[in-house]
Amino acid sequence: MCGREIRRGNQYDAIIMDPPSYGRGKNGEVWQFEKNIYDLVQMCQKILSDDSLFFLINSYTTGISGKVLENILYLNLKNQKGKIHSGEIGLPMKNSELVLPCGIFGRWEKEK
Repeated sequence: MCGREIRRGNQYDAIIMDPPSYGRGKNGEVWQFEKNIYDLVQMCQKILSDDSLFFLINSYTTGISGKVLENILYLNLKNQKGKIHSGEIGLPMKNSELVLPCGIFGRWEKEK
């Protein structure tokens, strides 16, 4: 999708991504989060406007840490002024202080 938007010259103030852990394209291409997320972020950062607000990635892929997403965002957005955060996504358990871990997130946001 980002490639098409680059070709069209479109720019966005924000990007929200929730890519799959695994999938196949219409021509049999294989998508694997662990192998393809860096290239996807690298491509998609090209469609951020000069006044962009944020870039958010969620993932429910097991075995990947929030720090990995943080590092990918840092490497691709280091020339943008802003802050990068990462962490876990979780569901609070009813009648408990426990949180069920469900995934991770990485977020770059414009410096205010």
